[in-house]
Amino acid sequence: MNHDQNLFVQAEMLNLLDDLPAELAVQHPLQFLMHLDHVRQKAMQHRLLALRDLSCALESALQPAMQNGGARIIARSYLEAMRATLDIEEMNPAMTEALMANVALRLGGQA
Repeated sequence: MNHDQNLFVQAEMLNLLDDLPAELAVQHPLQFLMHLDHVRQKAMQHRLLALRDLSCALESALQPAMQNGGARIIARSYLEAMRATLDIEEMNPAMTEALMANVALRLGGQA
């Protein structure tokens, strides 16, 4: 992918993430999950595997949090990590695992 195409994809994905505020996970959980699925599909389409993996992990972490509380904190932490994947030119699996570990650390082991 050329540099201009990378910038286009990065801008598209950042716009999708900007349209997904953490507060939506509490206020309108179904809408949040539907938008998250759209982000995951676009990430797969653009072969952004780290972003796809983080969106899957976010969905899994949100299921119990939406019922027991803490959904906003979990969503915010994962969304920050998801944005970070777009700042890095190429993500390898070790970098993805490090981002997920960072999220888990920030959440105190909740994720």
